[in-house]
Amino acid sequence: MSVDLRKFVTKIIKVIPGPYWGLFSIIASSLGVIIAILMTPGYTMSRMMSHLGTSPGALFFNLGMILAGLFTLVFYLYLAPILKSENVKVGIHRTALVFAILFCVFYTFIGVIPSVANSSLEIAHGLVSMICLIFGAIHKSLFGYMMLKSEKFLKFHVYSAISVAALEIIFLLTWIPLIEWIMVFAINYWIFIISFHLFTRKDLFYY
Repeated sequence: MSVDLRKFVTKIIKVIPGPYWGLFSIIASSLGVIIAILMTPGYTMSRMMSHLGTSPGALFFNLGMILAGLFTLVFYLYLAPILKSENVKVGIHRTALVFAILFCVFYTFIGVIPSVANSSLEIAHGLVSMICLIFGAIHKSLFGYMMLKSEKFLKFHVYSAISVAALEIIFLLTWIPLIEWIMVFAINYWIFIISFHLFTRKDLFYY
């Protein structure tokens, strides 16, 4: 992480502690999806979530994705230093952080580039989503490994990270709407349990 970015994140987290940003991410994405569904008559979970990005509630869905990506970025930049350990090689830690940042960037782009049917935007959105999921599976696997090597986290957190990564891979291979919904719920659930854990461990409030 660059010095300027580290200083910027430090200033933000001094005002609002890191765990809150994980919760903000869940709230932003969930509200965006719920409002978009309520504004889209006939929409069911048998359809891909991306359809909400061009629905009558598209503004709320896309804004929710953008904010969730930005909030998750702050959350990860707070979480990463906690996972530094003598039992984990520096290269692995840096790689995990890089992929986590890239995941958040492409997560944000999902809201920036809607899936407009029969257009170049549909292809671009599909590519962004695919890359986001690949980066997601990689960084969660690495985070799970680092949590396994850390005494600050539980095995439950490790298994949850690996499970979410597996769901992201399964969805990449199938593109089944129901799996997408389960995956999104699992991602938010993982962020929630990590945020909750950080709340209960005041010694991890390092700012």
